[in-house]
Amino acid sequence: MEAWRYALLSLLLGGLTVWGSENLFWSMPAADLTPVQWGLTVVAYAIAAAVALSAVIWAGLGGWPAVFLGAAIVGYMSEGVIVGTIYQPSPPLFFLVWTPLAWHALITGGVAFGLGRAGAALGPWRMALVWGAYGLFGAFWAQYWVSERSDLGATLALAVYLIGCGLVVVLAHVVMDRIGTLPRPKPWVLWIAPGIAAAVWVAQSIADPNPMRVVLPVILALILWVMRRLGDRSRPVSLGGPVPVWQHGLFLITPVLVVVLAPMGWAQGWGTLGANWIVAVLSILGSVVWLGRLVWRAARTARR
Repeated sequence: MEAWRYALLSLLLGGLTVWGSENLFWSMPAADLTPVQWGLTVVAYAIAAAVALSAVIWAGLGGWPAVFLGAAIVGYMSEGVIVGTIYQPSPPLFFLVWTPLAWHALITGGVAFGLGRAGAALGPWRMALVWGAYGLFGAFWAQYWVSERSDLGATLALAVYLIGCGLVVVLAHVVMDRIGTLPRPKPWVLWIAPGIAAAVWVAQSIADPNPMRVVLPVILALILWVMRRLGDRSRPVSLGGPVPVWQHGLFLITPVLVVVLAPMGWAQGWGTLGANWIVAVLSILGSVVWLGRLVWRAARTARR
């Protein structure tokens, strides 16, 4: 039973992450995107989420460090195994942080997951403000794609892509309320997803022996070391307190605002508004500072 709950939680986190790191990131669906392709993307992200869950359970890490570092693992699985963006040498070190830490960990992990699980502490009015701010952010970010894409503006496709898929985020939080704590399956279950990811990475490295590929295990080793130092395996890892289903439904404020406001900006011909660099610089700075503080805490913490 615990293995099934672990698998279900991985799948739900995969769907949530796809919305935050794919749907919101790309703003509009690609012209050739199909439901099958979207489903396969959810499965790929679910495996990445299972790797992160295994690490969090293994370390006994909870709270915001678990949110950020777990989401960082999802980011590096996505950008270092599913695709290979972190191996791009130019500009130097840029793609090691953008997007694994800056978007996947800070924006998707910190907001869509982390603040989404904080509803019991924040209450409905603060959650509505959080999702409103997230929607304004998504509408601003969408202005960047004016210079990159010529398929912007189909309102129905935009609504289905963001609002329809956003229902998965609501469902994920509702079910996570029922799960309560991270399930602790047998140790061999925890190795399945990391084993799959490692096998794929080794196969990719053999097919393309790029020396840059060594950065993935090095970064993951640092994250796991921090998680183990800060974790406490004697305590269960909580998913946060439950809230009414309607409160989770407030999340839909975010995609609705993007669907309404983003096309208004596209129609005005404002251009990119510098959205890409503004978001990149601020999110990179925030994620690097957060990671640096956690590394510093880990270095000052006695080994458990």
